[in-house]
Amino acid sequence: MTDKSNYINEVSLRYAKALILIAKNSGLKQIQDDFQSFVKLIETNKDLKKIINNPLINVTKKSAILEKVCKANKAQKIFLGFVTTLTKHNKIVLIEKVFSQFNKLIDVKEGFTEVHLTTSIKLENEKSKQIEKMISQKINGKVKLRRKVDPQIIGGIIIQIDSYMIDNSIKSKLSENLI
Repeated sequence: MTDKSNYINEVSLRYAKALILIAKNSGLKQIQDDFQSFVKLIETNKDLKKIINNPLINVTKKSAILEKVCKANKAQKIFLGFVTTLTKHNKIVLIEKVFSQFNKLIDVKEGFTEVHLTTSIKLENEKSKQIEKMISQKINGKVKLRRKVDPQIIGGIIIQIDSYMIDNSIKSKLSENLI
């Protein structure tokens, strides 16, 4: 990773941790719901995304606009304060990354292990559930499966749990035979 992406990850994680600490006593689930609906709104509303990403709009104006959006969504005061803080510190452009880090922290808190599953074609839900159950039994814990389709692996499967990877793809098998 580059220095810039490390910086973005660190800052996003710092803000996510702060929100969890603040929201601990007032309903983490509600804050998570507010956060999710806010991020979905940003993803679907191009004008709102432009406002957030536009460095020419001053912080006060941006903050006022986002406050109206949060109030229209009936977001809790804690979440509104969080969005205001991000905006005033010029970190609102990282909102989606902060949301990702926030969800990861909640998963860890709830005892989930994130497992990345890469296949060459989209798996049926039943097959995914079988794989999730098998991995859950093997690691003796709860699993949150993140599925990804990558046709370049040709066939097979790649499973990644933290820094541990099982690469049983046809692409890697072919590469091994060529060496």
